Amino acid sequence: MTKKIAIIGGGIIGCLTAIKLKESGFEVLVVDKHEIGKESSWAGAGILFPLMPWNYEPKVYELCMLASSFYEAFSKKLYDSTGIDPEYKKTGMTLIPPYEKDAVIEWANLQNLPFKETVFRNSESIYFPSIAQIRSPRLMKAIKLFMEKMEIKIIENMELAEIQDEEGIVRKWPTKNNSSILADYFVITSGAWTSNLKENYKSKIYPVRGQMIQYKASNLKIKHILYSNDFYILQRKDGVIIAGSTIEEVGFDETVTINKKEALMRKAETLIPDLADVQVENHWAGFRPGTKKNIPFIQKDDNYENVFVNSGHFRYGLTMAPQSAEMLNEILIKSIL
Repeated sequence: MTKKIAIIGGGIIGCLTAIKLKESGFEVLVVDKHEIGKESSWAGAGILFPLMPWNYEPKVYELCMLASSFYEAFSKKLYDSTGIDPEYKKTGMTLIPPYEKDAVIEWANLQNLPFKETVFRNSESIYFPSIAQIRSPRLMKAIKLFMEKMEIKIIENMELAEIQDEEGIVRKWPTKNNSSILADYFVITSGAWTSNLKENYKSKIYPVRGQMIQYKASNLKIKHILYSNDFYILQRKDGVIIAGSTIEEVGFDETVTINKKEALMRKAETLIPDLADVQVENHWAGFRPGTKKNIPFIQKDDNYENVFVNSGHFRYGLTMAPQSAEMLNEILIKSIL
């Protein structure tokens, strides 16, 4: 009999995990408290690179390094299947001071990551030509249709409660409308909301709000992703410009604030002065799942033998998702055998 797996959380981590498990022959169900992909996966900029890998533990880049090649191929598959273009494009990224030049170059050489020294507005900078971006909302919309075609069952607007089972095996997971989700195995991919499902993750995974702004399409052309001092700007195919983002530990407060919007605008206009004449047409926030040293939990749960966790990817859920899904798939299959 085919084992049934319930994925709890329908962001990019949950969706790619569901697809991988389905390809491995499992019956798969994805449950989300809102709509598929409408939280941090929808809100993110879609940069397929961990921004400052030279400052992180090696594990962070190890989880990210295959993302660009994966999404290049996956985007073509999604477009062929759904007709939706996720807008993958290899635009490259320009790193603008401040940064430790020697440390960055040493790291890039060790990773065989192509780069060249360049100048951006009179500042010595480093350009990485192989770095790509993808348009997260279009990606998630395409993935949802793709999963439906794979016959992965999707339940939206269904919020689960904390586990109540005390026997070491979860036979059914309670929902907040007094129903239950039945499965042989459960995978928690709830990002910042993981601690709402399991108490022991409250000190391990926590929400970090990130605010972003979008400039209206104009005559401005930005060829590459621009990154400086924990701030980035990039342009979509239709000409809109995205800039962000903040890092705020404020719990699950969804408020977008004028002072943060203005701070983002000042940073953007410092890099691209002509943006002062372009209208900001959108301002939003998302919740990243913060963790110690940006390293996610990809493992079997400590308390329940049929519960697994793939969560806590902080800013890099999109970039870590392909490798994280592969790892979770291997861990689950080994546990069953």
